[in-house]
Amino acid sequence: MSVSLGESAAGWEVREATPAEFPAVQDFLRSQTSNPLWLDPGWRGPLGVYGLSLQIFVAWQEGVVRGVLPLVIQRSLLFGRRAVSVPWADVAGLLASDQTATDLLLQRAIGLLREERLERLVLRQATSLADWPVDRSDKLAMQLRLSEDPEILWKSFDPKVRNQVRKAEKSGVATETVPLDEGLDGFFEVYSRNMRDLGSPGHSRRYFAALSGAFPGGVEIHLARCESQVVGAGLTMCNGNRLDIPWASSLQEFNRHCVNHSLYWHILSRACRNRFEWFYFGRSTRGSGPHHFKKQWGAEEVPLYWYSLDVGGRPQVSPQAPQDSYGFAVRVWKKLPLGVTRALGPLLISQLD
Repeated sequence: MSVSLGESAAGWEVREATPAEFPAVQDFLRSQTSNPLWLDPGWRGPLGVYGLSLQIFVAWQEGVVRGVLPLVIQRSLLFGRRAVSVPWADVAGLLASDQTATDLLLQRAIGLLREERLERLVLRQATSLADWPVDRSDKLAMQLRLSEDPEILWKSFDPKVRNQVRKAEKSGVATETVPLDEGLDGFFEVYSRNMRDLGSPGHSRRYFAALSGAFPGGVEIHLARCESQVVGAGLTMCNGNRLDIPWASSLQEFNRHCVNHSLYWHILSRACRNRFEWFYFGRSTRGSGPHHFKKQWGAEEVPLYWYSLDVGGRPQVSPQAPQDSYGFAVRVWKKLPLGVTRALGPLLISQLD
C-alpha cells in the first residue's frame, strides 16, 4: 500500500502554519492528545541551534485546524536527504481528527519530498496509519501509570528494586531537583561523558539551554550526587498529563552504588506528588539493558509505529538495525577524548534522525 496522491478535497487547505497561527495549532494538539509536547511549535528554538527548521503543516477545513504534521528537512552526505517528524523524538508524527486530513497531509508531505529532492519521509506515530510495515520493529516505548501517593507506587515495586534504592541511600547517593539553568552544567558533564562511553554522539550544551526558552516552566534537571560529585543526571519535560524523561545518564564507574535507581525513584515520587498520571521512560531496544531496567519498575511496553516512505509514497523497511552498520564507528567513538566528542557530537547528531 502507498500514499494516494489524489486531488485535495473541496473546502480544505493544507499549508505551513505561520507563527500567528501557532496558538490554534497548540489548541488542536491539546484537544486531540493528552501528550502534545513533541508536536509543539516550541521545538523551533532547540532545532534552530543546529540550523534546522521546523515546518508545521496544517490541514484546515474552512479555517479550522483538522490535522497537524511537523516536519524537519535533513540533508547529509552520510545519512541521506529526508523529511522527519521530528528528529530524535519517539513520537511526533501526523495527528489528525479524520481520514481526510490524514490523507491530505500525507499528500503534502510526499509533495515536499519531490519539491526538495528528498529521498524519504520518516513518520513517527503513536498509532498505526495504515497496514504498512514499520521501518523499525526492535524499538519499544516504556511508560508507567502513577499513583497520587508515592507510597502506593513504592509498594508496587518488586522487592529487588526497593532494595537497590535503599542501597543507593546507604552508599550516600542523594538526588535533588533544580531548574534547568541551575543544573545544566552538572547534567551536561555527566550526559556528554556517558554518551561518549556509549559510543554515541550527543547534543550540544546550547541545545539543552534552548529548552528553557522554548518550554518555560516545563523543564527540570535532577542531579544525583555521591559526596560532592554529580554522578547521575536526568532532564524531564512536562507533557500534558505525562512526565517525560528524554535524557538521563550516570557515570559508569558509580554503577555499583545504584545511582540510576536513586535518580529514578526521586523523579517518580516527585511526579506522583505533582499529580502526573503517567511517567514516560522513553524508548529502548527490545531485550537491551535499558529495556530491562525500565521494565523492572513495572513500565508497560507501548509499540512505536515508525514508517519510512519513498518519493512514491511506498513504505520502506530498513535491511538492518543502525547498530549493525555503525558498529565500527561506535567502537572508535568510545576511544576518543571527551573534548573531541563534545565538539564533533553536535555536528553528527544534527544529521541523524
